[in-house]
Amino acid sequence: MITCTDVFLDSFFVARQPVFDAQKNIWGYELLFRNSEGTNTADIGDDDAATSQVIADGFGLIQDDIEDGQRLLVNFPRNMLLEGAADFLPPEICVVEVLEHVQPEPDVLEALRDLKDRGYVLALDDYVGQEGFEPFIDLADIVKVDCLDLDQDELANIAGNLKQLDVHLLAEKVEDNEMFDLCRNLGFELFQGFFFSRPEIIPGKKISTNNINRLQLLSAISGEEFEVEDLTKAINSDVSVSYRLLKFMNSPAFGLPNEINSIQQAIALIGYRKLAGWLRMILLSDMSSGPAGNELAFLSIKRAKFLELVCRDMKNCPLSAESMFMLGLFSLLDVLLGRPMPELMEELPVEKDLVKALIGEECDALVYLNLIKLLEKADWDGLTKLIMDNKLSPISVARNHMAAMQWANEIVVMGQAGNN
Repeated sequence: MITCTDVFLDSFFVARQPVFDAQKNIWGYELLFRNSEGTNTADIGDDDAATSQVIADGFGLIQDDIEDGQRLLVNFPRNMLLEGAADFLPPEICVVEVLEHVQPEPDVLEALRDLKDRGYVLALDDYVGQEGFEPFIDLADIVKVDCLDLDQDELANIAGNLKQLDVHLLAEKVEDNEMFDLCRNLGFELFQGFFFSRPEIIPGKKISTNNINRLQLLSAISGEEFEVEDLTKAINSDVSVSYRLLKFMNSPAFGLPNEINSIQQAIALIGYRKLAGWLRMILLSDMSSGPAGNELAFLSIKRAKFLELVCRDMKNCPLSAESMFMLGLFSLLDVLLGRPMPELMEELPVEKDLVKALIGEECDALVYLNLIKLLEKADWDGLTKLIMDNKLSPISVARNHMAAMQWANEIVVMGQAGNN
């Protein structure tokens, strides 16, 4: 696993977005990046600021996330296509994605034919039926259609035309389950967007007994005044949780000098508040079920670590670092449990400012939750504005997000191992 200090990429904003198949299994990921160094100006910089080193380091950053058979879509601006940056990436994993502003000029088409001959899969980004892109479509294996700004008739017309060709259709910016169902019915095979992180609230839906127990455990250790006895009781009430917590503590990630054999010993070594943080992560991971479960766990844990790191860099953080961590960790609780966030907040004894941010009410902490959401969506313009408006350091934001991505991936991998 490479670290932030090892890579040139740490001055870039990096987003990793999942791509799902029609059964909502993860087919692969898209890696998006943008140089953070121009963020304090009106222009964040263009995609040609990317370099071969950025692309190679980006692949190194998330290659551990990719399971056998999964793919990684990597954005290629014109200069990187012509300079042979794909040579750094394995063709059996990486999909070369031609960005929407690249024109089908002879030298670009020649470079793409060469990549295709060498076994690379090619994808065309942001296709909305524009004329003149036929040479790209003739070479493409995957065509990505931006669904957000198309009405249903326009989307059906584009899908119908593309289905007559030998290409796979990928719907991007699929923001809710209704759009997912529409695109699937129109013949799209792959889906990218944040539909999977939107809560599906089903009136009368019952939470499983296991998740009720987990929510009760969360409640016991989420207030400001919980005691060591509450923590010990919460851990010991679930054999699976206590086993996995001890397995976490004895993993190389902790680097503790001696083996830990009991919860009391763990509390003595790292403190009960820190141990409670680890327990909250395990409980949230256990609530993550279904094909998108690991991705939801990853997002929750990454948000938690990012907000904690941002807080520690600030002179006047709106909440404590521990509360900022909890804000990120609980930010997808409504998705995990299929219940409205305000309803869930009535059952968790968390501080008022944290509750306000979680239910979307205006408060200082909400700014930072919105910051991580903009990073995840690769909304570079919105991200730039928020950073400038709040006088944040773009380099610090980029590096903290990178560190949080790496940390969350290690935790999720450990969690998966603990379940085996």
